[in-house]
Amino acid sequence: MKLYLIGGFLGSGKTTAILNAAIELIGKGIQVGVITNDQGVELVDTRFIKHANIPVMEVTDGCFCCNYDKLDDQIAALKESDHVEVIFAESVGSCTDMIATVVKPLEKFNKDIETVITVFVDANVLPTMLQGAPLFTDNVSYIYKKQIEEADLLVVNKIDSLSEVEFEKMKLLVGKKYPDKTTLFQNSLDESSINDWMAALVDFKTKTRDSLVIDYDVYAAGEAELAWLDLEIELFTGTNDAFGEGKALITEFHEAIDREKLAIGHLKFFIDDGTQQEKISFTAGTQSSLSGNRKTSSGKVDILINARVQSDPNHLESLLLNLIQEAEKKNGYKVVQKKLSSFKPGYPRPIHRIPD
Repeated sequence: MKLYLIGGFLGSGKTTAILNAAIELIGKGIQVGVITNDQGVELVDTRFIKHANIPVMEVTDGCFCCNYDKLDDQIAALKESDHVEVIFAESVGSCTDMIATVVKPLEKFNKDIETVITVFVDANVLPTMLQGAPLFTDNVSYIYKKQIEEADLLVVNKIDSLSEVEFEKMKLLVGKKYPDKTTLFQNSLDESSINDWMAALVDFKTKTRDSLVIDYDVYAAGEAELAWLDLEIELFTGTNDAFGEGKALITEFHEAIDREKLAIGHLKFFIDDGTQQEKISFTAGTQSSLSGNRKTSSGKVDILINARVQSDPNHLESLLLNLIQEAEKKNGYKVVQKKLSSFKPGYPRPIHRIPD
């Protein structure tokens, strides 16, 4: 069985690529499953994949390395229930050291699984990071660079957002910095790009991988500088445009974070009024285009929010809840809070770590 382990920093476009790759493979008669992963417990990505009718399991409340046994259980569950031939396992965007804590333990305990690590980077963020500009703190940047270091395949994603001149500069920069990496330049909304990635995964020859030399104190400090916030709400309006009101609220939340100049790892929203659904994302490098092609159909909409921002979690929570209260007064609708969690990730403590 093939396990395609997908890493890369928050907002690099991993889930969209996985979804489109899974659709391509299913169209060819290949049984595919997906495992999502996050430090939180309410995952936008799981709902996004599930609404595409693709078998999906999740590993929550910590990264794959710190929940190795649950990852192993979910792999077994997909094999048993859906007879999958290929699994895409998407690690949380602040995770690194996967060779030592995931790949090598899998090689030791599950010898029938062949693993390839793809690490995604956002084409809009990578040049800034490589040239030393301060998008994030040094500790967060440390995680970003360690992720790239252990990639079997490096995917520079979202190249459709670059001009031709920017793209050529990007290729030169990546070639100079990572001359020994197998690198793909990808638009994950383009079928040919996805097929090129799939071909590279199939052609990859499994090799002996060196575990990272990594400072876990710096790694832990980097994760702790990112606030995690998960919130699920229901928005009720006196009209049938709850979907539109919900999208306006999402825009206001992003604008509030932007005004405070808080570095965004990823803002993910899944909005669902019972008949139509949409995933909306904002990242450090690119902004989501909010589609206007939605029908007016419901007076209630459900919104799940996953916010990963360089901030204090209490501040992030207050910012969002105050914004919701102001929006209720201004717009005359009612918001009901269903679930809320805000926190900083704890110190990463892998179940297994196999050094060289």
